Amino acid sequence: MNIDFRRSQARDAGILEADEKGCTVLLGAGGGGISLPQVNEGEGRYLTGDVEVLEDHSTAMMFRCFLPGEEKERLFMRFGILPRFKTRICLDLDLLDNRTIFTNRTPGTLKLVVHGQRTRREDVERFELGMDEMYHGVTVRLENFSLTDTFPEEFPVPKKKMVDVFGQWKGGEWPGKIHSIEELKETYHRMEGAAAYPFPEWNIWGGDSRRKLKEGTGYFSTFKSADGRWHLTDPEGCDYFSLGPCGTRAGEWGRIDSFEDCCDWLPREDSSYAEFLEEGSRRRTAYMPVDHYKMANFSGMNLKKVYGSAWKEKWEEISCHILMGSGINSQGNFPGLGVGCGNGRLAYVRELPGFPVTQTLIFRDFPDVLSPEYRERSEAYARQLEAWKEDRWLIGYFLRNEPEFNFVENLAIADEVLRNPAQTFCRKGLLAFLQEKYTSVEALNRVWGTGFCSFGDLEKPIPDCSRRYPGSEKDIREFSGKLITEYIRIPSLACRAVDPNHLNLGLRWSKAYNGDMMKGWEYFDVFSINCYDFDPTRDMDFVKNAGVDLPILLGEFHCGALDRGLTATGLKGVADQKERGVMWRYFVEKVAAHPYGVAAHWFQYNDQFCLGRYDGENYQIGMVDVCMQPYPELMEAVFETSRVLYEVKNGEKQPYDRKPKPVPMIGY
Repeated sequence: MNIDFRRSQARDAGILEADEKGCTVLLGAGGGGISLPQVNEGEGRYLTGDVEVLEDHSTAMMFRCFLPGEEKERLFMRFGILPRFKTRICLDLDLLDNRTIFTNRTPGTLKLVVHGQRTRREDVERFELGMDEMYHGVTVRLENFSLTDTFPEEFPVPKKKMVDVFGQWKGGEWPGKIHSIEELKETYHRMEGAAAYPFPEWNIWGGDSRRKLKEGTGYFSTFKSADGRWHLTDPEGCDYFSLGPCGTRAGEWGRIDSFEDCCDWLPREDSSYAEFLEEGSRRRTAYMPVDHYKMANFSGMNLKKVYGSAWKEKWEEISCHILMGSGINSQGNFPGLGVGCGNGRLAYVRELPGFPVTQTLIFRDFPDVLSPEYRERSEAYARQLEAWKEDRWLIGYFLRNEPEFNFVENLAIADEVLRNPAQTFCRKGLLAFLQEKYTSVEALNRVWGTGFCSFGDLEKPIPDCSRRYPGSEKDIREFSGKLITEYIRIPSLACRAVDPNHLNLGLRWSKAYNGDMMKGWEYFDVFSINCYDFDPTRDMDFVKNAGVDLPILLGEFHCGALDRGLTATGLKGVADQKERGVMWRYFVEKVAAHPYGVAAHWFQYNDQFCLGRYDGENYQIGMVDVCMQPYPELMEAVFETSRVLYEVKNGEKQPYDRKPKPVPMIGY
């Protein structure tokens, strides 16, 4: 079924022209869109078509699903489109069941995410194609849209040169853009230098030598002072606030399959650059299909152009000089400087790979945590720590990063146990919990408002139990908390048995807004959350007020701007580079001033590739660009915060209080 945009109705948008092939629409800055009534009328699984953003920046497009009488969409798909680059999209309407947040990338597109609540297609009153909120109206051309049951065989990609020989965006000029190999060499040589902290009171770990809080254990540890403040301590027992970027690696790998003709240069035939090209297959998460990819690392190739075979040693030298000289004392998740070598210069955290999953999953990546299989896999997973347990530069380990089930707001995992038709150990555990509590099904029916004939009826799938039967919600929430506790307890105890030296840093929850996810905290040493807000206080207070009595580590935060050659801001946008520095100071010092705050890790060290990393993120979020040039406005702010860090942490100075000037994000 072809989509006829002449039937579309606009919301905060203007249809500039429309014919049988497509339409040109001006989407309003508030996040406008146009309706697609034929999606309601047809039955095809895939909505496909060509999108061209007629602007000079990327755009976060939105496919929204509205239920009758609701002003806010119940579910949306948000996906990135490059500027002035006609791109075929394919939206899988089966994903309205909310089974995943992520999808594999299709040629030409950027990242796609699914957010919201599980939605039945037949319940949707209005399907709408538009964009997320933007700082101005955006003109978009839509063509060749149809509803079909067949996944497209072809995704045409324009043969348009968009990336120069250094991996920079060709579509603009900005301060610091490199134009020649001579400029590149001069830039790198200018950044060389010794690695040293600029503050004489900082010891080799980056702790404050004036503030010894306890006897050193030889490893990083925690301490709660008499005034109720949580602290990290370094191996010597001194106060330690962990501050640094994630992803301290030699450049950011970028996806080039389908984009090879968009690059001015790739070393296809030059074997000396083979280490910066990669081709392979991976499964992003246990429930997703395998994805084939080609990748390139332009930052690494730039380094080799300047330093030849010594490129890696020079990258480490320059990185340590940039970071330590600005007052950075840690590496966040995905570290790459001196990891595991025993004689590093920057302490780090890292993620233990391969978090245990089970053959049958409850929802998204949540395993059958009451099964023997989960325990066995947890023990095998924990044995990896054997190789890490004597590393003094390792602050601690994350069990994993951003469990994907937590992206569904207010999720009750026990609801998903009952919805899933599988006869899982979690379902058996829930039935046993209810039988012990109620003894008879009649007693359960009175509380739940149900008409079950026996407890055996709970062995059948029950969709949306707590919504359909509000009387069940208290029990569903209680058992959900028990399942989250087991999700944490079992691998945490297995890890502690192997490695008693290092801190268990938790799960890097994507957001702190669900009390169920605060359960099991007593099996961590540090509670970690990622926070893409300008002010982390609300999320930190949520954790604290939920009864978590642990140091809190902020595992990710960032912002970006459009004034330095990349076309997307990331998950927080600001007006310019100066405001990125303001955001650093405001956020980090808010964390430090919070009585439970012990760490803030910026995501990330490198800018992302202008055509997208593996999954399609193409954000201006680095401390350094693709040619490894530090952003001076940001690094000056880093220095100023680090200069007062321990005074702010201990309540001796007030935190920086100017808020950054935000703009709507371009992120997906």
